[in-house]
Amino acid sequence: FLKDLPRDRVIAALDAKHGEVVTEGWTKRTGTGIEERIDTLREHVCGFLITFVEHEGRMQGIPLPEVERLVHQAGSVRLTVAGGVRSPEDVAAVDRLGADVQVGMALYTGAFDIAEGFAAPLHSDRPDGLIPTVVTDSAGRTLGLTYSSLESLRTAIDERRGVYYSRSRDEIWRKGESSGNKQTLLGIKADCDRDALRFIVRQEGCFCHLGNDTCFGGHSGFGALDKTVRNRVSNAPAGSYTRRLFDDADLLMSKLTEEARELAESTTREHAAAEAADLIYFATVAARKRGASLEDIETCLDSRSLKVTRRAGDAKPATPSEEEIK
Repeated sequence: FLKDLPRDRVIAALDAKHGEVVTEGWTKRTGTGIEERIDTLREHVCGFLITFVEHEGRMQGIPLPEVERLVHQAGSVRLTVAGGVRSPEDVAAVDRLGADVQVGMALYTGAFDIAEGFAAPLHSDRPDGLIPTVVTDSAGRTLGLTYSSLESLRTAIDERRGVYYSRSRDEIWRKGESSGNKQTLLGIKADCDRDALRFIVRQEGCFCHLGNDTCFGGHSGFGALDKTVRNRVSNAPAGSYTRRLFDDADLLMSKLTEEARELAESTTREHAAAEAADLIYFATVAARKRGASLEDIETCLDSRSLKVTRRAGDAKPATPSEEEIK
């Protein structure tokens, strides 16, 4: 049945004891070697989660030679391994072999914390050991460049907010503590060379100390549009058309319908771009009026892209107008 599923959304979890795949809570031997099973499934999955049963929960070290062999066997398919991790050094060693690691008992017992495990593969060429940290919003728009230490990384994870290390003050820096422009931490990623981080945040107010949206100037495109519409909700200048749309539901409905039709009827690249821009503007106003942000819309799109099954996508029956009903 795997061939009927999108490969990029399937991960195969395999439990192995002394190289043999086991099932039913590790109680049933299959007689199949882990490498043989990887060969069978490799073309159908995007990743493997391999648990070394004989090492699981014992914190006696992960079998690195076996990890290296399985990484080679998996080829381009990403491998995650579990069982035996006892220290951040184990995490770093597995990363160097080209695999990810799942940590359980070492975290539960306090052998090391999440920040230590996450930072283990990182390295810096700076004398102070700080890691350059690119800060972006959820859409990937760059807000600025900061630096992270193990301590600041730990604090950021614990407090779920943007926390960095200030080189000028030589101390932990909680973004927005004095300015009020705080950040909610949405995620952290390490780059492919393990010498830089990306903090994904939800920014309140501006990021730059000069009052700009970013350290590289203001937002543009969708980001700028969303900011303008959001501000018009509570702080619209006299004569604001956006404010008028918020207050006049019939006008907003009419413009949405009008612009959608004009986009459908456009015949040139320039015309289509212009009509699409108009439609996006009115759609943004309609969404904001109901409390939905650009981030909410992007999250919905990302979620839909992961669905395995889809609706037919046929047009809904047309709703008759009042005149037609009469």
